[in-house]
Amino acid sequence: MRRAALALSRAIERRVPALATSKWWKEERHGDASFLGQQYGPAYFSHPQRFIVSYAYELPFGHPSNSFLKKAAEGWNMTGNIVVQDGTPLTFLTENGGSAYSTGSGSSPEAGQSRAQLCPGMTYSSIQTSGSLTSRLGGSNSANGYITSNAFCDTPAIESNGVTITSQAACPTCATLYGNSGLGIILGPGNVNWDTSIMKTTKLTEKQIVQFRTDFFNILNHPQFANPGLQQSTPNTFGVITATAVNPRIIQFGLKYIF
Repeated sequence: MRRAALALSRAIERRVPALATSKWWKEERHGDASFLGQQYGPAYFSHPQRFIVSYAYELPFGHPSNSFLKKAAEGWNMTGNIVVQDGTPLTFLTENGGSAYSTGSGSSPEAGQSRAQLCPGMTYSSIQTSGSLTSRLGGSNSANGYITSNAFCDTPAIESNGVTITSQAACPTCATLYGNSGLGIILGPGNVNWDTSIMKTTKLTEKQIVQFRTDFFNILNHPQFANPGLQQSTPNTFGVITATAVNPRIIQFGLKYIF
């Protein structure tokens, strides 16, 4: 496993105490391909680029002279964070490859499962479909999936005399080889998320404080999708996005009494 990271942070405190962080990160993990150049690739859980803004702001509602209005106006503040990040690297798999090596039943490349076979003429840059993400969900939701329908073919097979043939369909008794695609060859859908909170702190006496807060998760109610299906052996979900990565907007309230 190899890991590299670069993070740049800047504090902003003139009016709104805030911290902005931009991060580039790459972690490589070992795969199981028969080609040495494909044995390393981006870790499946990494986000290559991530930008985060965290902030806290005391809301300026003035200082009324009336004691009741003063209690109502003071003690308001807003906090939150904004996250903009790349999607995670995608590795496309097949349960039908690697039988020549007595593998293929594992749940990941590290566990022995074969990666999918790129069709002739296909490159990593041509795997993805074009258009907006919502038009690329696949299945009954849209015409296109996240990847082109002709991106991957059956894994090659090998005869008992060592001759490689196009696929097992031409020789049902032949064992299959590994697919030629690499680890983490494209990125999944990215995320843009904004969570924020508004809190009112009221001091009743020297020792008694009441705090009321409202929390907004995904305040913009922005749809953020999970990765597409990566298993070629299940064609109904292969390249199809069937879930979201973040919940729709959630609003919750909280009340705390400190004494």
